Amino acid sequence: STRFYRVEEYPLPPPPPLLEEDFESGAEDWVSVVNDASDNTLWQLGTPFGSTGPITGAGGSANAWSTNLGDYGPDSDISLRSPVIDLSGIEEAELSFEAYRDADGFGDAAVVRFLRASDLGQRGEEVPIDMEVFDNGWTTIRVPVAPEAIGETVLIEWNFISDNTPDTYSGLSIDDVRVGD
Repeated sequence: STRFYRVEEYPLPPPPPLLEEDFESGAEDWVSVVNDASDNTLWQLGTPFGSTGPITGAGGSANAWSTNLGDYGPDSDISLRSPVIDLSGIEEAELSFEAYRDADGFGDAAVVRFLRASDLGQRGEEVPIDMEVFDNGWTTIRVPVAPEAIGETVLIEWNFISDNTPDTYSGLSIDDVRVGD
């Protein structure tokens, strides 16, 4: 006939991510853009198979975005854009993704940009991805969302540029993209 109650306080669970994509079900609303005249490199979704670099997606998965699924070409300038992400009503956020970097280490470059969805205007500074690193496996890269992008509706853009040397490298592959706290 006697009951005891215990009240405990727990922290709130984190809010769900604003974007979370492992690409195993495709890549709806992701856009690949060629910014160069040579058109010899594309962002492609599937199982990577370059001369070097990854042979699966992150964690052994089947799919990842790669600069060509095989080796990338010279004089390339390509972009991969995420679906629209609404950053209104938040104070800060972080982008994280798995990357596999496999380039010549000299003239190839990659960056992440935050673009306003309405006009593709860049919000904040672009964030370089160190392409002098040769990854032996998938590596997590974390990028704070630019403060100028907070409160906006944005796209995230990964841009890869190769020099004019014909190399046999797989370039840049990305997988497991997440935007959240």
